[in-house]
Amino acid sequence: MQKFTVNDCPLKRAEKQEIEANKFGFSWENINQIIEQIQSECLEVQKDWESGDQIHLQEELGDLLQAVISLIVFCKLDPHEILLKASDKFQKRYDTVVKLAKQDGFETLHKQPFEVLMKYWNLAKN
Repeated sequence: MQKFTVNDCPLKRAEKQEIEANKFGFSWENINQIIEQIQSECLEVQKDWESGDQIHLQEELGDLLQAVISLIVFCKLDPHEILLKASDKFQKRYDTVVKLAKQDGFETLHKQPFEVLMKYWNLAKN
């Protein structure tokens, strides 16, 4: 059994745990099982959000993250690389949202309806 320390990057630690579990035979049979687990965790997150239970919300968000890492490892991809690329992608889109909103005279999008936020987000995606 592999030992983990508090100095391990949490993302790398979760990835190593998934790989170790797979080597031991504790693994998913197919991608649909993982997706169902992710959906189940999302429902738990929503329930705990609505109830205001911060302790369980934190636990369920952690379970959701672990399930997503399971999916990434199952797909034989690198969680670090995926998160870095996703972060870069978000930053580029967000920068475009800010630029477009300011071109339209907005100093901020605070208190704007969600539809306005999505309008700019969708413009930035294109």
